[in-house]
Amino acid sequence: MVNRMEVKLRGLTKRFGKTTAVNGIDVTFQDGKLTGLLGPSGCGKSTTLYMIAGLESVTEGDIFFGSRDVTTLMPEKRNIGLVFQNYALYPHMSVEENIAFPLTNRKHPETGRRCTRAECRQAVEEIAQLVQIEDLLKRKPGQLSGGQQQRVAIARALVKQPDVLLLDEPLSNLDARLRMEMRSEIRRIQQESKVTTIFVTHDQEEAMSITDEIVLMRQGSVQQVAPPHAMYADPVNCFAASFMGNPPISYVDAELRDGWAVLSDGLRLPCGAKAQGKVRIGIRPEAWSIGGDIPVELTSVEMRGQDQVVGFRLSGHEIRAILDAEQEARPGQRLDLRLRENRCYCFDPVTETRL
Repeated sequence: MVNRMEVKLRGLTKRFGKTTAVNGIDVTFQDGKLTGLLGPSGCGKSTTLYMIAGLESVTEGDIFFGSRDVTTLMPEKRNIGLVFQNYALYPHMSVEENIAFPLTNRKHPETGRRCTRAECRQAVEEIAQLVQIEDLLKRKPGQLSGGQQQRVAIARALVKQPDVLLLDEPLSNLDARLRMEMRSEIRRIQQESKVTTIFVTHDQEEAMSITDEIVLMRQGSVQQVAPPHAMYADPVNCFAASFMGNPPISYVDAELRDGWAVLSDGLRLPCGAKAQGKVRIGIRPEAWSIGGDIPVELTSVEMRGQDQVVGFRLSGHEIRAILDAEQEARPGQRLDLRLRENRCYCFDPVTETRL
């Protein structure tokens, strides 16, 4: 139904005056996959998306759709579908008219003729069925919920069979319940349409839940490219480790000695690393369990359904752990905990790269 296309960025750079928003990134977005452009506000992810769309000019570098160089092409020549945060629907048009709008003056790439009224209607009905809004075609945008408006915006972006679908934080204007519902819908629509999709978000849970791959950005540079599970389980540096996960990873300063991380007060944590010397140890909250030889005193307890997030201190460092809620904990309680080595990571204390 929809074209498929690999997107390649080579040395892509964008400067605004003396400020470098995107700094020479090299990324390949896989054909037919949903890739998340993830990072904090101001990291360059939306600027990257707008350069792919042609809405921002490129300072340096190249953009390829398959083998086609689109770096200097106008947006209308790139055959993209674009969904903004605010959906940008025409309030005076019906849902059907909004979806059909991209087809109105579009010529067939091979025959050069415009789409007939019957062909437009058929295309609209097919895409409306895909995004499950076929019963809303006669309504105006003002009569729709936020989730329904988003579906209309996605349908309008897909109706012209784009090579690439670009989504700029499409869930940010929805409430928490609708965000979770629409995550699944975006994933379903992408999998059924098979269109190459780039999804910009600052929400790591959002990216983890629906993407095939994540491109993690910081200060205009790509930090890591990996599938969601690998991004979480195998971070390349402290930034990647800290950005992925909720509750976030905890850190302690230590010295490695024969596979043990020795803290400032002499406490030894199992680490398994072969390196020696001073390190920064990152510990995932799920690395802890009750019943070991590491004594702690709880400073905080937060219930989260079947789990409880507890806080404690190790050698002056604040630590958070996820424990089973069956054994109810309370602040001030003393516990003996066990630490799993495979959820501990060693980082260089200066460069913050993974050792």
